[in-house]
Amino acid sequence: MPNIIKTIEKKPYILAIAIVLVIVLWMLSGDSKADQKAQQSDEHAQERLPKVQVMPLVAKNINKNLTFYGKSEPDKIANISARQAGQVLEILVEEGQFVKQEQVILRLDKSDLAAQITSAEALVAQYQTEYEGALKLNQQGLQNKVLTMQAQAMLQQAKATLVSLELKLERTEVRAAFDGVINKRLVEIGDYVGIGDPILQLADLDPLIVRADATQKEVQGLEVGQATFAHVLNDKTYPGRIRYIASVADDSTNTFRIEAAFENPGMKYKAGFSTQLNIELPTEPAMLLSPAFMALDEQGNIGVKVVNDDNIVEFKSVSLAKTTEQGVWLWGLGEKANVITLGQGFVRAGDKVEPVFTEATSN
Repeated sequence: MPNIIKTIEKKPYILAIAIVLVIVLWMLSGDSKADQKAQQSDEHAQERLPKVQVMPLVAKNINKNLTFYGKSEPDKIANISARQAGQVLEILVEEGQFVKQEQVILRLDKSDLAAQITSAEALVAQYQTEYEGALKLNQQGLQNKVLTMQAQAMLQQAKATLVSLELKLERTEVRAAFDGVINKRLVEIGDYVGIGDPILQLADLDPLIVRADATQKEVQGLEVGQATFAHVLNDKTYPGRIRYIASVADDSTNTFRIEAAFENPGMKYKAGFSTQLNIELPTEPAMLLSPAFMALDEQGNIGVKVVNDDNIVEFKSVSLAKTTEQGVWLWGLGEKANVITLGQGFVRAGDKVEPVFTEATSN
């Protein structure tokens, strides 16, 4: 011991080294205990995973039904205009009346067209005789070809004048351009109309058309000729077919215009009724859930939280198939899913949980 003391007195740095070694060993001992405590804390946390109530569900095939809203419209509508100037002498139809194509609906004053036609017919006969005589003289070499061609030109001009007058006379009778209903009358007896002046409005109501706008997701399941049903205010259902789907989306709404046609024999149903358009698509697997089980993700998308085979929470985006008194049918959950029915508000996608399974209610 005296030797150790003497050594320390001669070499004091040895004491400093010894003190440092003691401090280091003490610190290492503390870290080891801290690591042990942290490890124990982690193991304890793993043992305390959040519990959630989970219901295993199996999907059923449900008819997908797209619903649009619009109103019934005419297949086509046209303003019938005068093709000949004159005074209105006779109106043969009333507003709301059904007419057939080419039916006379109005007559204009013929003026002196009949006399002009008689004069034109006489000129045609005269020029026909002169042309035939010039042709014979030309064949006999007694008249040159130029005079013969002049006679022929006079004859053709007279014929053209006669045809023009006959068209004017024909156009004094205004006819329906297609089968339809007189929607609006724009003139009265005694009015004078010029060429191009509107006379009446004609609407074709067979078929009736319902126009609607479909989103880019909805339009993918549609095709021309597909069956559809219209529901109007009288609660009746009318079958029809899709006849048109726009190939280019509307710039302002980013939707696609679709048209469905419905037979309307005799045009007994009117245009302008508020109409619900239903289109059935092929079946898809859906699950019946209470709306209380639905949630929103961080982007605001509607979905349902489920637990996968590794007990990890997943968020599944869903779309509504239909609503019933028992709940809502949702697409997007696949054929099978373990849906969190209690505690979904306290866990997020990616969290590991301890599922507590309950029996699914009968759908």
